[in-house]
Amino acid sequence: MPGTTLRRPRLISPGRPAAPTRHPSRRGLLAGGLGAAALAGLTACGADGTASATGSADTAWSFTDDRGKTVRLSRRPKRIAFLTDTVGAAVWAAGLHPVAATDSGQDIVTAVHPDWSGVTRIYSADKGVRLEALAQASPDLLIDAVQPDGSLQVASQLSAVSDIAPVLGLSTYLPIETIAGTADRLTRSLGSPLADSAARASYTKASTALKTAVDANPSLRVGFVFGIDANTLGVMNPKTWSVLKTVQALGMRLVRVPGGSDNTYSQAVSWENVPSIPADLLVWAVPDPLPDNALWKRTPAVQASQVWKPDLASWYAYSWANFAVLLDGLATHVHGARADVGARDAS
Repeated sequence: MPGTTLRRPRLISPGRPAAPTRHPSRRGLLAGGLGAAALAGLTACGADGTASATGSADTAWSFTDDRGKTVRLSRRPKRIAFLTDTVGAAVWAAGLHPVAATDSGQDIVTAVHPDWSGVTRIYSADKGVRLEALAQASPDLLIDAVQPDGSLQVASQLSAVSDIAPVLGLSTYLPIETIAGTADRLTRSLGSPLADSAARASYTKASTALKTAVDANPSLRVGFVFGIDANTLGVMNPKTWSVLKTVQALGMRLVRVPGGSDNTYSQAVSWENVPSIPADLLVWAVPDPLPDNALWKRTPAVQASQVWKPDLASWYAYSWANFAVLLDGLATHVHGARADVGARDAS
């Protein structure tokens, strides 16, 4: 497929979150998962993933994070701060209420309907984490996102924030069920009751429905796409995005990004080549309106009315409830779509 690859969008640059934006397709997209998930992991990872925790309110507490680092404290921490939107949204959705949190204005945190009562907002568009505000909140544990290279999102401020409290890292470069499952286990280990058990059940039901639909339509090729600019479409890389890792583990055939590595988020395709994308079903992966040009309308999946724009609160809020919506909708569209509609894969 013609085009160039897009690497390291601004939205996930370490240490300094990007300025607020309502147009992720224009300014860059957060990445998904690097980890591979077997189908069995879709139900098991949430309860039995690699991260582990021990401790109660009156005893020593420990948790091994997604970097393989173990945070050990003499007592279970009670005052928690979220340093990153994506991880914060996941743990907030699970039921953990922080004393301080980041919201960079990209509708990631708002997607999980958080309760901000008693919570200090610590995000600054210019500086990232507002260290003085964080220190005044007196947290005894900080939670940050782990990037593909194993560093924390707050890497440039790590020394300063580590002086305030220990930092625990959770990765959003893993399948959805792993991210949400780890958020659940961390929440339980910190003594908070889970708030998303019903959502997890809905997610499991939706993943089963999608697996059934994919098994019944195994030749269907699905492409997750978004508009980069007026001249270019982006095809999301299955090796990178958490959502794509999840659906691929369920057997879905995804449009490949030639030469795409674990750190390549998407491939740019010029509009004249969009009709040649080898997809039978297209999923529009941003809230922006669908394209309205002749080349889009000539694309085989569009002509066959096999295009879906999910009504997702956020593509980056890694909660059971948020992505149950996606899996459930995918099940419906995969079930009703015809295979071999799109262009042939040149490879």
